[in-house]
Amino acid sequence: MNRLFKEESLISLELLQEKTTRIFALLSSALMIFLGFSDLLMGLQLEIVLFKFAFAIPFITGYLLMKKWGRYQTVLSGMMVFALIIIALNYYYNDGFNGPTIYTIFMLVMTITILFNGWYKYFWLIFAFLFFISLMYADLLGGVRIVSNYTNNTVRFGDHVITILWCSLFVFLGIQLFIYGYKSQNQVLTKVMEENKKANIELEELNSKKNELIALLSHDLKNPISTLNQTVELVELGGLEQGDFETIIQELKKQSFHLSNVLNNTLSWVLTELDQGVIAKEEVDFAKLNEEMVQTMQVQASQKGQVIVAKENGAIKEALIEANEVKIILKNFLDNAIKFSPNGAQIELNFISNNGSIRWEVINEGPTVPLSLRDGLFEFKVRTSYGTNKEKGTGMGLPLCKKIADKLEMKLGFETQGDNLNVFYLERKTY
Repeated sequence: MNRLFKEESLISLELLQEKTTRIFALLSSALMIFLGFSDLLMGLQLEIVLFKFAFAIPFITGYLLMKKWGRYQTVLSGMMVFALIIIALNYYYNDGFNGPTIYTIFMLVMTITILFNGWYKYFWLIFAFLFFISLMYADLLGGVRIVSNYTNNTVRFGDHVITILWCSLFVFLGIQLFIYGYKSQNQVLTKVMEENKKANIELEELNSKKNELIALLSHDLKNPISTLNQTVELVELGGLEQGDFETIIQELKKQSFHLSNVLNNTLSWVLTELDQGVIAKEEVDFAKLNEEMVQTMQVQASQKGQVIVAKENGAIKEALIEANEVKIILKNFLDNAIKFSPNGAQIELNFISNNGSIRWEVINEGPTVPLSLRDGLFEFKVRTSYGTNKEKGTGMGLPLCKKIADKLEMKLGFETQGDNLNVFYLERKTY
């Protein structure tokens, strides 16, 4: 029973009825076989026993037709016709009023109520009621010959008990099947609702992130573009002195670093969020990769008189890694270090390999990250922060790094060394 109901998810009352109908067909065929054996044990005529065995075939056929062809209401109606024929023959050949056939009306009513839909349900309820009334009325008038197969009242009593037993069992199993299916359906629907709720929450969060990103880009692009327009106008009008021009250029250069980081991180975030494409791996010389990162970020560091130093320590010199993604993470680490280190500071980019593991560390001087901020350091939340020279930050870089690292199955984190050294690291324990 459990296996049959778990063949596929229950998502509608109609599907629940279809599954229950197939099981009812199997139960009906089993019931006919059981009745044949019970009649045989009670010493009834062999013709009646074989007759009941034979009527197991239509119900098995009905089960196979429903499973392959569908058309449940049509096939079920056909099985109802066979059931009524069996009931009529059993009524007349099994003592009529005095026989146990009359109990089957309750089994039929339950079956019709649970399994039929629409006009089929009401048609068969009315037809079954009129059918039994007709059987009993014909018996009352004596228009039909009633055959009694009971040798004594003890045999009749035994047949009544057996019939009450199997009718009760059939009704019980039918109701239990429907209840079980209904519970299974509710569990599936509840799970679907929970998944939809979760998906809606994620969609709202994604939409909120999108709005924050749009607001961030709009705000950060507005000032540099406005400054650039004003500068061009002043140059055209000849209203700029050499000192003013150099100051504006320096400001535009500083803002350009910030804008470049924002745009690169936004693009990386969107691509990561969309989860598009296969992450490519390539053979990398770690010394060359670290030197490339130093050269890329040294221009920005020079604006504050800072120096970036790359160091390598360990036996692993080359390996197949996701180079582009690692560069994005290291670039963000170095950008943070430049931003929050004092003028003239030294920033270290250390690469360490040991016992099959690799680790990058970006170490910078400056006040360590407060304990109150460390738990949310890698959570996405667009927020404005300012470096030691009032360089603007958005709070998007580190969450992006964490998202990429998780995708690469690499460990990313933060720790401190002493009172004034911040360490951001990226590592893969087993390589």
